[in-house]
Amino acid sequence: MGMCESREEIKDVQFGRSTIQPKMSENPNLDFYRGIYPFQLNNQIQFHMKHWKTYNQQYQWNKFYSDLESDKQFMQWLYPNFFQSFFNTTSFRLSIKERNSFIEDQSIMQQYLDNIRMFQRFLGIARNDNQELLIIDQQQFDQCIYSYTQNQVRIQRFISSMSVLGQRELALEFLQVIKNKLTKKNKIYQSKFQGFDLLIEELDLSAQSLYSKKKPTKSFGEYKTHYVQEDLLNESWVQASILTKAPIIVNQKSLESFLVKQEAC
Repeated sequence: MGMCESREEIKDVQFGRSTIQPKMSENPNLDFYRGIYPFQLNNQIQFHMKHWKTYNQQYQWNKFYSDLESDKQFMQWLYPNFFQSFFNTTSFRLSIKERNSFIEDQSIMQQYLDNIRMFQRFLGIARNDNQELLIIDQQQFDQCIYSYTQNQVRIQRFISSMSVLGQRELALEFLQVIKNKLTKKNKIYQSKFQGFDLLIEELDLSAQSLYSKKKPTKSFGEYKTHYVQEDLLNESWVQASILTKAPIIVNQKSLESFLVKQEAC
């Protein structure tokens, strides 16, 4: 799963094609969130998911940072999107049904929102008392971006997942935080994240001014490689509307085409 600034960057292994294990259910991403899929994250990650909001000692945060940094599986399961991961061949990209169900199921969405906050905290980002999203651990943020650069790919997956699972405004808010830090001088934002910025089709977002000081000039068609894998680019349902909460509706022919690609992915 994942996305990049250009077709060349799409070759990043996060977004590549991969041989995956056979599915053990029709909706593995939904079943995982419901706790009924046979795959489980490692015990340390499960522990942090339950307890990270209670941490108040630095040694606890250090353990949290270290465990999430070293684990290679949690990103694909907690933040699914329309990309099959090359890193984690036990995971599966979203199906259309799963995407719609994530948005409609309040229980799953609440879990997903909690997981969004967890990954933001891993990056050293959280909300202050005024509910403003900002960097609260500068050292951790810098380490994630500049020392352990694989987190740049993780962030791409994270933004894409939020964007297609009905949390586009949270994705844009998060983008603004990292954009404010990643200046033009180091070029990281431009090369890795700029393609996720507000699009022409999103001009009606109520909080547009929060996310972009400039009027957007790029359309979804120019950056859809950030939101779906290459083999899905020409599917009729791959439109800017997938960045909203509206259900994806496809005809039988398009659905059959998608299912065939899911099996071949």
